[in-house]
Amino acid sequence: MTDLWQRLKQRKLVQWALAYLAAAWALLQALGLAADSYDWPHGVMRVAFAIIALGFVVALVLAWYHGERGVQRVTGTELLILALLLAIGGALLWRYERLSPSTSSPDAAQRNPGLIATAQAVPIPAKSIAVLPFANLSGDPQQVYFSDGVTEEVLNALAQLPNLKVAARTSAFTFKGNASDVHEVGRVLGVATVLEGSIQKSGDEVRITVQLVDTRSGYQLWSENYDRKLNNIFAVEDEISNAVADKLRVQWNSAQPLVVQKTVDPRAHDFYLRGLTLLAARGPGLRNAVADFQQAVSIDPDFAQAWGAMADAEALLPSYGLADLSTAQVRAMSFAQHALALDERTASAYGTLGVLYLRRWQWEQANVAFQHSLALAPSDAEAIDQYAQYLFACGQFTRAEAEFERAQELDPLSAIVATMRAGTLFALRRNQEASSQLGRALAIDPNFRLAHTIATITDAQAGRFSQAMVHAQSSFGPDAAELLVRGMADPGLRGRVVQELETSSSPSFVALRSNSFAFAQFLALLGARDRALDALEDLAADHAVPEPMQIWSTGLDSIRNDPRFKAVLKKMGLPYKAAENTHG
Repeated sequence: MTDLWQRLKQRKLVQWALAYLAAAWALLQALGLAADSYDWPHGVMRVAFAIIALGFVVALVLAWYHGERGVQRVTGTELLILALLLAIGGALLWRYERLSPSTSSPDAAQRNPGLIATAQAVPIPAKSIAVLPFANLSGDPQQVYFSDGVTEEVLNALAQLPNLKVAARTSAFTFKGNASDVHEVGRVLGVATVLEGSIQKSGDEVRITVQLVDTRSGYQLWSENYDRKLNNIFAVEDEISNAVADKLRVQWNSAQPLVVQKTVDPRAHDFYLRGLTLLAARGPGLRNAVADFQQAVSIDPDFAQAWGAMADAEALLPSYGLADLSTAQVRAMSFAQHALALDERTASAYGTLGVLYLRRWQWEQANVAFQHSLALAPSDAEAIDQYAQYLFACGQFTRAEAEFERAQELDPLSAIVATMRAGTLFALRRNQEASSQLGRALAIDPNFRLAHTIATITDAQAGRFSQAMVHAQSSFGPDAAELLVRGMADPGLRGRVVQELETSSSPSFVALRSNSFAFAQFLALLGARDRALDALEDLAADHAVPEPMQIWSTGLDSIRNDPRFKAVLKKMGLPYKAAENTHG
């Protein structure tokens, strides 16, 4: 071995390799710093890495031949050493290929096929981030709500920053529990950085560890540990948000804290975080979410964010059949207004008010509320989606589609955004794009009923009855689907099917009749135009419906030119020209 080492030193192979690697490492660090400082395009670092990796191989070859003069014949061991070093160079090149944002791991497809099906090659802005769910290190699985809730609060704080793309909670939390490659996260969510972290809670003490990682290079840009008391949690969240903004060089009014600095009883905050997790999950858990928020404000009546979240949850109850629409509307309005009386910067309360005004067809009031919401949280995907739905309901399809596209950039793994965008595209008669969006929604959530309902209608209208049957079964169950699709396909059966639709005690048909717009659409599709118009006139008399944008569904196309339909539109105040947005 001594002789071998002397021969390699004589050729200066090892010296060259070590010197090159040291210089390459220093150069990459300098280039990484420059790239972050001047927002260089992402491809610059990948090209630099490839050149440096290739240069390593060239340097070894040059070192070999440079040291050959005066050296004895090459031995097999020396050839083995050279092959090993060249393999290192090849590994560096392979690493470069792994950095390519177009590469994905097969594990990702297995974990969630919707990730791969919906991912699109789009330019990734340098000022963009996904906040991945912080890991719960408390040793108690029941504490997950706490780490998830703190993650969401940090995400909501960052969404207030102008000119920063913040991936929505729905999409970011898709990676929860997965040992995800940051390159994959960056590709799927279209972000240049991710914020990862962990939370360890013990009694009234909490330790939060966070790190900011570049999704292009995998390099850590910043990390920090915070040991605090629970009553100081908002200050920590604000510190984290400000540090991220500073690292990404996002300009904002730094005199205004991103997280409201006030003392909140830790018990109230704990109930609030429990409620946030249930609110995000939607479904039957919304009732428990309202109860948790109620507990929070009972402990701390001045907790504005809890009042705003309670308004949001209450407003959602009718959409899941969990409360009467008029009762929930009144309660949600009261909660939202109280939240704003406590803190006029409660963005979620403005969003809820916008939704409530929309349901009442109070178009101007809804527009003002949504503008306030977007001004406070310009990168909040849910706020943008709500505003897009408002524009859709107004009949401003082109503007609505542009807002849905923006929401989808922030929340690419949201089935509801894809489905609502599909509805707008159908209204614009861009049917192929609309069908693609429905396919995207069902790739994300194969059981999403709204997407199946829209697909049932559009497939039946296009004469694709076998496909309509598949979607109808997912929406209404096999028996109702069989009857509805057969009725739409066979004019001779329509009279019997309409009678069944109007009188059957089947749960599927009872549920369908409870949705006035859906009921009217299927009556129209079954040829019962007068009955469909009767249903719409009854609906217009109520002056409160959960989803007024359904008035523009293609299922109502057959009666759209009827004077009675136009009278319904007039009573609803549609189409309405919403003022141009001012949120930037």
